[in-house]
Amino acid sequence: MKYKYFTFLILLIFSCKEEELYYKDEKIDLIDRITVFNNSNNTISFNFGMWMFSEKQFEVNAIADWIGVKKNGKTILEPINIIWVDFRATNKKEAIENITTFLNDNGFLLRDGSSFGYYGLFDNSEWIHQYKETWSDNQNPNTINNHGRIFLSHQLKSNLNNVVFVSTGAFSIEDQNHYLISFDDALKKIDKTGQWQIFKNRFISNNIIQNNLYSTYDHKGIKVFVLN
Repeated sequence: MKYKYFTFLILLIFSCKEEELYYKDEKIDLIDRITVFNNSNNTISFNFGMWMFSEKQFEVNAIADWIGVKKNGKTILEPINIIWVDFRATNKKEAIENITTFLNDNGFLLRDGSSFGYYGLFDNSEWIHQYKETWSDNQNPNTINNHGRIFLSHQLKSNLNNVVFVSTGAFSIEDQNHYLISFDDALKKIDKTGQWQIFKNRFISNNIIQNNLYSTYDHKGIKVFVLN
C-alpha cells in the first residue's frame, strides 16, 4: 500500500511538471501551408508567413505587435488574416490591380496616419514589402476604423503550369486611440465581390495564439479569396 502511494505521488508530481512546462511553452510557428484550387482544376500548395513582420528576420521577435499596446497584459501579435489567390492575372501589375479593385469595392482606400514599413513572407524566404500605405474604410485615422496592410504579389505555378499570384493582408478594427477592437470583425466587413469569391471563410492556421506572453485576441482564422 505504501509503495502504491509513493508511485501515485511521483506520477502526480511529474504530471504537474509536464502541465506546467506545456503552459509555459511560448513556441510560436512562423509559417504555415495551404492548398487552394479553382474551377478549372488548377491547384497550388504553398508556404506563407502567418504574421505581419516588422523586419526581414525569420524569428518571433520580428513579428509586428500592436505598437507596444497590450491587451489583458499580453503583447498583441498581428496575424495575417486574409489570403488572395489570383488564377486570372497574367502578370504582377494585373494581380495588384485585381486586389486594389477588390479593396475599393469593399470600401477601402489608401490613407496615411498609421505605422509603415512591414513585410510579408512567402515560401520561407521571399520577403515582400508592404504595398504603399494603410488601407482603411475611414480616411481619418483618429476614428474607429477598419484598416490593414497588404503584401503583393508572390508568383507561383499551378499543377497545370499556369501562373498564379498569391497575396496576403493583415486587417483589424481599431478605435480612435489606436487600441485594438477586433481582428475577426474586420473580416466580416470584407466580403466577396463581382470577381473575387470566398474559397474558405476561415482557414484555421497556427497563428491563433494565447499564451503567457502573447495574444492574437479574437483572431479566429484566415479568410481566403480566389479569382478564377
